[in-house]
Amino acid sequence: MSEQQRAACLVCGELAPRVRYRITRFQILQCRACAQVFLDPLPSELEIQELFAELYATGGGSVPELKSYYGFCFDNDPQNPLVELYEHWLDRIEARHARGRILDVGSGTGLFLTCAKRRGWEVHGIDDSRAATDFARDHFDLDLWVGDFADFKSRGLRFDVITGWDIIEHSRTPVALLETMRECLAPGGSVVLSTPDQRSILDLIAGGFYRMSGGRMTAALEKFYIEQHFLYFTQKTLAGAMERAGLKPTVMEAEVTDLRRLTLSPVMRGILHGMFFVSRFTGLENRIFAMAQYPGEAEGSSPAASVESESDG
Repeated sequence: MSEQQRAACLVCGELAPRVRYRITRFQILQCRACAQVFLDPLPSELEIQELFAELYATGGGSVPELKSYYGFCFDNDPQNPLVELYEHWLDRIEARHARGRILDVGSGTGLFLTCAKRRGWEVHGIDDSRAATDFARDHFDLDLWVGDFADFKSRGLRFDVITGWDIIEHSRTPVALLETMRECLAPGGSVVLSTPDQRSILDLIAGGFYRMSGGRMTAALEKFYIEQHFLYFTQKTLAGAMERAGLKPTVMEAEVTDLRRLTLSPVMRGILHGMFFVSRFTGLENRIFAMAQYPGEAEGSSPAASVESESDG
């Protein structure tokens, strides 16, 4: 059996996926059963820990455009694009939930929780980075848990909202992660996520170059398919993973990356602005904002019974 045939889908476990792309260090595979796109082989846990330590410290990594990306996590200025994004997401959450107890999984430096606390939420967070949680304590006066979220449910705490901003794509066991989130929800609570959208204008154009060149032009793909992202969801596959975990998707919205957070040349910034402008009219935005509830506990608690979506995914 070939290496490709032995690769198991990280969502449903099926073997023998098809190869979507072959790039410098990885294959990009797509499950034939559930359509999930994922990386193979996965980097080791130590490699990922070292990568994120470097990203937070210096912005260094395999994608130069991300050099300034993580620096915004340390700045509580209202003009910070990341603060603006967190405020927008809180608006979306508060349209469906009264302010209560919120848990941010992968809380990092605590910037999102600082925004939520300012709006009256009772905030809690967990992250496996001691350096990040120390920053949250020293600069934002937040007392966050340090450790693996998989062990968190043993605490027996329940939350009205559990958020995960750009974490599910880093998970080796995404359904188990979502199951743990579900088990930590209070009645009527919601899981709220953000993640890159694989069904995007970026994949469409980069994949077009790849196919036209017979697989030789991979540079554009390697800006999108990167080592720290193990999974690439669409609205459909993310909803499927949520349902496997016993959650009912209630919101699926398309978004685009705020280019102010990226290190770009003027020419590349202009190109991406144009691409993202087109994506809004074609349903090919590059990001997903999603919410889901546990239907066994949330029956009748949500003001909307069906999934809200800006595209059919």
